[in-house]
Amino acid sequence: MFRNQSKILIAATLVVAGYAHAQTGKELVFGTSHEETSPLFLYASAYLQQLCTTSGQRCALQSLPGRRAEAMLAAGSIAGEVGRVKGYIQKHPDYVRLDEPFIVSRTRIFTRTDKDITSWESLAKNVKTVSYKRGIYLYQQRLEALQPAIQPHDVQSEAACLQMVLAVRDDACVFDEGGISAEARPLLAQGHSSASVEDLPLYIYLGKDNAALAPALSDAARRMAARGLPAQLHHKFYETK
Repeated sequence: MFRNQSKILIAATLVVAGYAHAQTGKELVFGTSHEETSPLFLYASAYLQQLCTTSGQRCALQSLPGRRAEAMLAAGSIAGEVGRVKGYIQKHPDYVRLDEPFIVSRTRIFTRTDKDITSWESLAKNVKTVSYKRGIYLYQQRLEALQPAIQPHDVQSEAACLQMVLAVRDDACVFDEGGISAEARPLLAQGHSSASVEDLPLYIYLGKDNAALAPALSDAARRMAARGLPAQLHHKFYETK
């Protein structure tokens, strides 16, 4: 009888261990609208890996068009999104936002020559047509609020945004300084980039199916900040040439 009880106990232990391994072994895929060679994607990918390792998860970051990432999270096809603004929760109240922003991104205006643009208001006074990357909802909101003084429209990528200005098809391009891909970066030297018109704290969001992970991930983020890891990653991907 003792031998049978031992066999049952061992079998039960193996089942529990196997289930735990399956749970921790599941890879969580996050989406971001930033291109894979941009500083922000590289920073976000490294940050996410550290965050998930610290909290005992396996994660991967995938570059997706903003609207596709939004649709995939709504459908539960990905675990979360990386790089959304604080107000994104108002559009998706069933999501969970981690407590702290993982980076503060700077919004700049690209023009052919210096037009002394220092704010959204001065943008409206100095240009007429403005492009921005499709799927960045906050830029859409900011620019639509300036109508009819300006005529905004979206384009496929930051590179296309810059090229619209250089081809004299638009007066200005609104871009995230961390979102410029390595391939598009040389275009910046052909025009003028303003100082930041708005600094945007960016957050990590979890879909409702993975909301239970938020406390552990938020705690891991606080521990990483205490170690100075975000500053180290920023120096590596933004400041090191």
